[in-house]
Amino acid sequence: MPYFASAIQNAIIPYHSLSSFLQKATFNYSDLLDILIVATLIFFLFELFKSTHSMPILFGILFLAILYGLSVFFQLRLTQTIFNALFGIFVIILVIVFQKELRRFFGLIGVIGLKQRNFSPQETVLQILVKTIGQLAEHRTGALFVFPGNENLERHLEGGFLLNGKISKSLILSLFDASSPGHDGAVVIEGDQVKRFAVHLPLAESGETARKYGTRHRAALGLSEKTDALIVVVSEEKGTITLAHNRKMTTVNSADELEKKLRKFFDKKFPQARIHSYAKSLLSYAPMAILSLTIASCLWLFITYSTSDIQRKFAVSIQFKNLAPDFVADDYNPEDIVVVLSGHESDFKPLDPQSLKASIDLSKTTTGWHTVLVKKENINHPSILSIASIEPEVIKVHIAKVQAELQVEQ
Repeated sequence: MPYFASAIQNAIIPYHSLSSFLQKATFNYSDLLDILIVATLIFFLFELFKSTHSMPILFGILFLAILYGLSVFFQLRLTQTIFNALFGIFVIILVIVFQKELRRFFGLIGVIGLKQRNFSPQETVLQILVKTIGQLAEHRTGALFVFPGNENLERHLEGGFLLNGKISKSLILSLFDASSPGHDGAVVIEGDQVKRFAVHLPLAESGETARKYGTRHRAALGLSEKTDALIVVVSEEKGTITLAHNRKMTTVNSADELEKKLRKFFDKKFPQARIHSYAKSLLSYAPMAILSLTIASCLWLFITYSTSDIQRKFAVSIQFKNLAPDFVADDYNPEDIVVVLSGHESDFKPLDPQSLKASIDLSKTTTGWHTVLVKKENINHPSILSIASIEPEVIKVHIAKVQAELQVEQ
């Protein structure tokens, strides 16, 4: 029983501390900006891990973070000790496991504002692409098509020739003709144009992929691991059509299925072409955005709450009140006292030191010297800050009777 009573008491203490913190906590525009920046970074991380099919691992990390936060809140010392001991090793493991995702994330941050400026092809062009890809598959002509998303591809592409040619069936067939010097490379499709051809893509690093697929498929999967592009592969051996997107290979079995996949990709990546699609895209991001904002807010609350207090000294002037009308405090020592206030760094920002006053009640004093105790309730200070100490705690005050300034002349 004593153990459970102690556990309940330890749980109640943080609860009251948090309640007290929430009552006196301040929230300003800088805090809002702080939360929004962190929420944006968390949102990008979620989207990146979602596209790389690593969300279960990310939610596992989130669960451990919540567990650590609870251990701090309820003062679970054993759990905190274990987490603190394993934290350095855990970070190294995360860097090793997610090195590709982290490299892509920092790449996204580095090229922000320089993302691919693209648009979806017109309906007639889309039909030409679908029919031409189907014909290439029917004749078992190997081909590789790259449809860029929002991320810039330049640093991942090697070689090739700039074309900027309008898409047509004859142009595409000629580029992948066996007699063409660039037929083994990929063509980059941007909007209604063949931007480049004979381009070499980065190969997937997985050994299993190398055994299962040929060079074209490895190249398609390699680019899909590093960018949000959609790559279409036509197999020279089997005549199949395979899509590579977000590190995943999908085989399509008909022209209609290929058209649906391409249309879905364009509608998601370039929704500005259709207002309805744009609104739908925003709604699809809403749950992840709300979750990111919630996590950022919890992090702000946790860090703000758990951050240790700082202390600052202030010279506080003394004021006397409730003194009888015919009495005056003509001398007191010291003239100022030093008050040490405690609180978070942000709690001191709105404080005006001139507003700090020590108000002493002299209603029950008579003439002569008096020793007065300065209590914490005598100090006028913001409630968000607490008084750590007062120096000195005792002052000496001399009370004198007011002398008449005018005398009646005889």
